[in-house]
Amino acid sequence: MQNEPPEFDDENDEEEINVEEWLFALMAMTGNKAGMDELVRKISTKTGQSLDEVEKIITATIQELAKRSRTNLN
Repeated sequence: MQNEPPEFDDENDEEEINVEEWLFALMAMTGNKAGMDELVRKISTKTGQSLDEVEKIITATIQELAKRSRTNLN
């Protein structure tokens, strides 16, 4: 039996995430080359996305979370 993708509740589209917690977690996982490589490989394997695409998505996510975090501090 394969792992089923999680089901998302569309009724909670307005639910907020804790930007600082997600940013901290992603930065901790990607803080060194080995950590980033491992995370990219795992996500690529599970999603079927190329390594390059996964790395771009993670980088863009970190940049967006950092921008939102700075905005929240002001």
